[in-house]
Amino acid sequence: MNRMSKQKTTRIRLNKGWSHDEKFIVKEGQDTVLLRVLDASKLSRKIKEMDYLSDLDLGECAFSTPLSVELVNDKVHYVTSYLQGVDLEEVITDLSESEQIRLGLQAGCLLKQIHSQIRVKEDHSWAKEYSAKIDRKIQSYRACGLRFDHDDALIEKVSSLKTFLEDRPVTFQHGDYHSGNFLLCENGNLGILDFDRWDIGDPWEEFNRIVWCREKSPLFASAMIQGYFDFDVPKTFFPLMFLYVATNAIGSIVWAQGYSDDEVSVMLHLIKRLDEDTDHFTLIVPCWFQTIQL
Repeated sequence: MNRMSKQKTTRIRLNKGWSHDEKFIVKEGQDTVLLRVLDASKLSRKIKEMDYLSDLDLGECAFSTPLSVELVNDKVHYVTSYLQGVDLEEVITDLSESEQIRLGLQAGCLLKQIHSQIRVKEDHSWAKEYSAKIDRKIQSYRACGLRFDHDDALIEKVSSLKTFLEDRPVTFQHGDYHSGNFLLCENGNLGILDFDRWDIGDPWEEFNRIVWCREKSPLFASAMIQGYFDFDVPKTFFPLMFLYVATNAIGSIVWAQGYSDDEVSVMLHLIKRLDEDTDHFTLIVPCWFQTIQL
């Protein structure tokens, strides 16, 4: 299934992101693609990823389009399109407020398209599944040896919000949807990177990474929410967003310990920011959220 020809190619190693996969920018003549080299055990998952994304159409907004997947010397070679642009995180604070809002609205609209276009057949008992996930993350956090301020208040709040998980639908999820996976492309539109963490679950769980967007631009983060809901945010959204953000925060400490002390510090900073934004985890709607007036 490899679409690349036998011509001589140039590989440039790409050292970005938290993935353990090897990544290369591969140039062949006028064509440039991204090659990910993964463990053979991921072959089935990558085939599914290609299948899910095969019919996705985001119009003028580019995304990491799968091109081929094959097993080479007991390694999965997964080729996607290579997107040209600048990392949104590096430039967003230099943009005007109106431009931050425009891109945030676009990010929300694009996420809605991903959820509505890609069909899933899986039948999940979401409330039971995610409630068990919460319990596992809390247990792992309590055993990890680190603590953050007001952690008991956050855990108690999360437990009180579990009822909102009932009767939630499931969709295909990008899995890591935040400003760190967006490019600002030459045509002025967003480019969406890296579906590697795709999953099946509540579409609103995608907002569990919005703290990264908020850290760079609260305006962008606010606009992303309103773009997703076409300016009509349901009352049940913010309790669920709090639940998903908080659960992710609790689990982030143990996750970061597997990388470095620097990553632990980053996660502790984000949790402190969440603490401040919600008045010690008591506010459901974070203080950074603002209604966008067009």
